[in-house]
Amino acid sequence: MKALVMEAYNRLEYRDVAEPAIGPNDLLVNVKACGICGSDVHGLDGSTGRRIPPVIMGHEAAGIVTEVGSQVRGWQPGERVTFDSNIYCGVCRYCRKGMINLCDSRRVLGVSCAEFRQGGALAEYVAVPQQCVYRLPGALSFERAALVEPVSNALHACGSANH
Repeated sequence: MKALVMEAYNRLEYRDVAEPAIGPNDLLVNVKACGICGSDVHGLDGSTGRRIPPVIMGHEAAGIVTEVGSQVRGWQPGERVTFDSNIYCGVCRYCRKGMINLCDSRRVLGVSCAEFRQGGALAEYVAVPQQCVYRLPGALSFERAALVEPVSNALHACGSANH
């Protein structure tokens, strides 16, 4: 598959890479639109330390499910989806309390740091755990659906500001 790979800081290369393998609880998504987050920009210049090259960045995206893992239930190829970039375990004390952003095993799509490496969505395909995926209404374009994550962050910030 083709992907935009950050080979070194301030150096991107559009090249062939292996398609991501999916686990038993993952969906393989054919990416149709992917945004560029401010964190990707800071990752590109190396200022965050959370994008260690080589890495496929990108976590604000939408696409079509093309394959489902052996233990996936309720999803099928052909469905239009977007996803949360936070990959969480669902079983730790934080996840059980609904605080998935504090998950003991949290990873983030498109991030490569000392603790983990997780390929992102600036590629033809991305593997995403089923608990992070959301169906899209048919009328919503992929480009607009890729904005669900950043708009959600903005709405959360506005709601938090009122407290």
